[in-house]
Amino acid sequence: MRRHRPRGRRSNGFSTPELLMTLMVFSFGLLPLIVLFQSSHKTTAQAKNLMVAQSLGRTIIDEIRAMGFDAIAREMREPTGVFHDFQQVKGKLVESDPDSIEYPEYYGRFMTKVVADADDDNNPKKFRIELEIKWREPDREFSLGFGTVVVKYGAKF
Repeated sequence: MRRHRPRGRRSNGFSTPELLMTLMVFSFGLLPLIVLFQSSHKTTAQAKNLMVAQSLGRTIIDEIRAMGFDAIAREMREPTGVFHDFQQVKGKLVESDPDSIEYPEYYGRFMTKVVADADDDNNPKKFRIELEIKWREPDREFSLGFGTVVVKYGAKF
């Protein structure tokens, strides 16, 4: 013989509408967390690219300064590609130098422009070197500038 439940008593389980309402409330609580994680990921990626660009800029400026005044003067007369308009970062900084640094593949997302300007075209005693690095993020383009001066040792001003 089957026992029947008295009317008005409920079972211990959840009904389908209750489960749907619980999922809906839970999803409204989860949505801000998803947005927060996406925003955090984007900010982290931008910070990483800025850090890489700063490191790249310091490396390029240090490498150019290490060339010395005479090598920069020679590069101004007979260009080998150290000073250039925007180009992708890849390969070696100074192609003709076997000891020059070689960039990691990740740096390929960055573009550099290196310009040198002499204080006197006929008899320069110092060169002003300007470097600009730019890269593209999904929502906009970023740019970072560096500069240095290379002076001829023993030059009188």
